[in-house]
Amino acid sequence: MNKDRAITYSLLTHIRNTGTLANGPIDIFIPLIKRTLSKMNKEGVFKGKSLLEIKKASDKLYKIDFPIPVLKKILNEICKEINTDDITHFVLYNDGAFSLNQYSFTDYDELVNTQTVEINELEQLFNSFCETSELKIKNSESIFKFIEKNKFTLSKYISHNKDINGLDYSAEAQFIDFFKKFPLIYERIKSIYIGSIIAGYIEYNSESAERDVELLLDTNFIVGLIDLNTPESTHTCRTLIKVAKQQNFTIRILIDTIEETKNLLHVKADYFNKSFLQKKINQEDVYNACDRRNITKSDLERIADNLDATLNEFGITIIQNTDKLKKEAKFTEAYKKFKKVRRSEKSALHDSIAILYITKQRKNKIKEFDKVNAWFVNNSISVEGGSIFLKNGYQPETIKADDLLNILWLSNPQVNESIKSNDLANIGLTSIISSTLNKNLPKSKIIRELDDNIHKYAKENISDTDVILVATRITNNQLKNIEELNQLANDDKVEFVRRLEEEANKQKQIENSRIENLEKLFNEFSIKTNELEKSKTDYNEKSGSIDSILRERDTKLIQLEEENYALHEKEELRKFQNPARVFFIPLIIILFIIILLCFTFKDKPWNIISHFIDGIDIETSSTRQWIYRIGISTLITFGIIGLIKASYGRLAKNKVEDYKDKIKLRYKK
Repeated sequence: MNKDRAITYSLLTHIRNTGTLANGPIDIFIPLIKRTLSKMNKEGVFKGKSLLEIKKASDKLYKIDFPIPVLKKILNEICKEINTDDITHFVLYNDGAFSLNQYSFTDYDELVNTQTVEINELEQLFNSFCETSELKIKNSESIFKFIEKNKFTLSKYISHNKDINGLDYSAEAQFIDFFKKFPLIYERIKSIYIGSIIAGYIEYNSESAERDVELLLDTNFIVGLIDLNTPESTHTCRTLIKVAKQQNFTIRILIDTIEETKNLLHVKADYFNKSFLQKKINQEDVYNACDRRNITKSDLERIADNLDATLNEFGITIIQNTDKLKKEAKFTEAYKKFKKVRRSEKSALHDSIAILYITKQRKNKIKEFDKVNAWFVNNSISVEGGSIFLKNGYQPETIKADDLLNILWLSNPQVNESIKSNDLANIGLTSIISSTLNKNLPKSKIIRELDDNIHKYAKENISDTDVILVATRITNNQLKNIEELNQLANDDKVEFVRRLEEEANKQKQIENSRIENLEKLFNEFSIKTNELEKSKTDYNEKSGSIDSILRERDTKLIQLEEENYALHEKEELRKFQNPARVFFIPLIIILFIIILLCFTFKDKPWNIISHFIDGIDIETSSTRQWIYRIGISTLITFGIIGLIKASYGRLAKNKVEDYKDKIKLRYKK
């Protein structure tokens, strides 16, 4: 059931957010399999003949498929963790057989109970939303299947899974779009989404080796990059550019793509003052972005004219000469297929050139995602014809920006650290909402015609608020026969205005009814939420107390280690500095005595220096005597000063610090 899998996804997100993942992504799944072993042991399972028995229990408990190689790796890690010198809880034999003994793992049971309640509430809320919004659904659990929609999209790339995960999710998309304004509910939805992406770890064995990758950007990606789409779309495109640079990817764009983007913006500028309905229906429309950013027609034209410079600021390289590619692209299968789905032959040729370029860069067909060295990256609400290039398990030439970000986040630790999971959830959910809601929208030509008709015949009789309500019904696929409405405008202007007012009133009633019902539901939830929060608090306190005990133990061990090292360091320094302390003063005294003997008491009969000089040269003159004395005193002085300096050096701060470093290195060894 999708609901059970949603609980698993929420649990995976919690584990990722609170764990350290010391051994890599596989650590996320260790607590799940521990719970499986614990439940099996509790149910009287003490041994098994095959790993498949654990897999069957895990798949049933979490409703996700654990591949045997991954499960074996997880179980080997569990063996290392839970077995002690005193007791062996779990043994995995080479032939796949296993034994279980007195093993219990209840760390996440309370959390799972809490998440179960939250998931049930989310389903109840979805049901109520649909009832008050004139939305028909076959199964309320479809909301969870919709949230995990991107997981199935990613599977197309990373495990060649062809499950398209249903067809129409208009009701589900509207629900999430509405509740993005309610943090308590939206956080639950994001948690399920992130968990669904994390679950992809068990499908994806990424190669860690760096590779040269080239990204060729499509027109809709550029529109998003320069903030002429939704804010979320801009965030997606700019995040991908940032990540691509961090990974040393090559980022390029065809000169044809720049021309196509400029033409698009100039056409939008030409119709700038004639559009109102269009920007209210399609959130991803350029007009919507202009409205949001207070951009004028002149501003839009200036953005188009400065596009080359803007792309240069983003570090995007322009492929200038595409004449040869154009000639060759006209004879490709891709061009024939694109001509059937694109609005014009020029647009079909543009995409065919891009596909041909990627094909040439790859040189050969590629099955594994990790080995792909070139992608045609788009930011489209739906990749028309995208799936037609996925043949016999080979990687397609095109990929959506959010899908690429998801896979990079899943496979690359550096990307994982640079993109916050909250941002990834917003990017992914916004993408599937947009693609779902825009899939059933009428063609822009029909919407533009309706826009013109409203300006001509209804501008004085219907308010902007009512037009927005009509636009909402079109977006939600509740007002479908737009062509019929346009015909009505030509045939009967009065009836056309009346029909618009009727549709606006319908939407107004839906929104009022929805608010009333949701208020009642929120009041019920608030009582349950308080109880849930108390359960969460108790759980966190218990977890916190265990953590504090462990932290206290670790702190004491660290303190003990530091004390031992301090004593060791003190003893080693004492040995190192002892010669300085013992010989420093005596050496100075000896030097002083030598000077006295050479010069002050030179005529005394007990002067050993005089006896030494006489022994060398009995017939010495007074001058030679002085030369001998100066020479002897100089040699001895230099020797003693050297010894003094060496001794004193052991007391100098820099020498002491250097020696401390040597002590530390020896201590670690």
